[in-house]
Amino acid sequence: MRQKVVKTGLVWILSTALLLLLDINIANANKIQLAYLHIQEQAPLDDNDIKHYQALWKQPANSSDAPLSLTFSEGVSISNKAAPLLLNGSKMQTFTLISDKGLTGKSITIVNLEKTNTEVMLQYTGADSDYAVRLTPSSPHYIFKATPSSWQTIASYTLFGIEHILEGYDHLLFVLCLLLIASSLKKLLWAITGFTLAHSITLVLSTLNIIQLPIVVVEAVIALSIVFLATEIVKNSRSSSKKDSLTYRYPVAVSSSFGLLHGFGFASVLLELGLPQQDQFLALAFFNVGVEIGQLLFIAVALLLIAAMKKIINLRKYQRFNAYLIGSIASMWLIERVLQF
Repeated sequence: MRQKVVKTGLVWILSTALLLLLDINIANANKIQLAYLHIQEQAPLDDNDIKHYQALWKQPANSSDAPLSLTFSEGVSISNKAAPLLLNGSKMQTFTLISDKGLTGKSITIVNLEKTNTEVMLQYTGADSDYAVRLTPSSPHYIFKATPSSWQTIASYTLFGIEHILEGYDHLLFVLCLLLIASSLKKLLWAITGFTLAHSITLVLSTLNIIQLPIVVVEAVIALSIVFLATEIVKNSRSSSKKDSLTYRYPVAVSSSFGLLHGFGFASVLLELGLPQQDQFLALAFFNVGVEIGQLLFIAVALLLIAAMKKIINLRKYQRFNAYLIGSIASMWLIERVLQF
């Protein structure tokens, strides 16, 4: 009896540890806050060296963090500042930047960024350059460069892709269900590959505005996909017969089908932030690379943790418990997202 209690306790501890790997926040499946600053050079008004830039500043309006503001180095002034507008949960403001001899060598600071969990994507469109830079709480400053390399775009969007997937707890729970369903390494690789290819296709199509779906519907169906997989795991754990459901025989079919919807979820972030015009496909490609890197990191850690658990307990005996836990979380997300319709 004592041994059984110890094993049950270990199941609770290890299962909780696996879910803590996701840092689950039931009230909010994506904790990262996003802000966007687009600065675009305007046609010169005369022959002098003074340059004008039109700016769009967008930040979350419902954040409880410290309010963000912008400061520029000496030689840059702000004019024609419009009153802030509230639109789709964001506070948007336009203004004009005036700088003698341009912005090259000048700096920008996002005030209070270090006190928040917000990231700012700075997109600069000039006469001879077009790039995007990611500003974070640990790096809220940037110095404008004359001829930045494409490496800035690659680094910014790759890191942003990694962070986005690791903060996308609904996507990670879906992947975790695939890990629990796959009966062999071969099936797992096929399932993950199918999921990757499928969400990559819709990520590209949605970001390029070829196909669009309402994001509130997409997010609800993503939660529903997790509930579906959790239900399949529970049904299988109750049956002593050979696994003959489509999900267990061909997990790649299920992962690919739902992966198409998950791609629309990934794309919603890029649609909100935008892509640099000259490096549009580069930014899109490396955001997707970042998503895959983050996904592989999660899979590697999850497999190591599962392998460690197998040495202590028989995981198959407790699959139903894990499925109920995952399904309950996904059901709460589903209800919350349906109420947003």
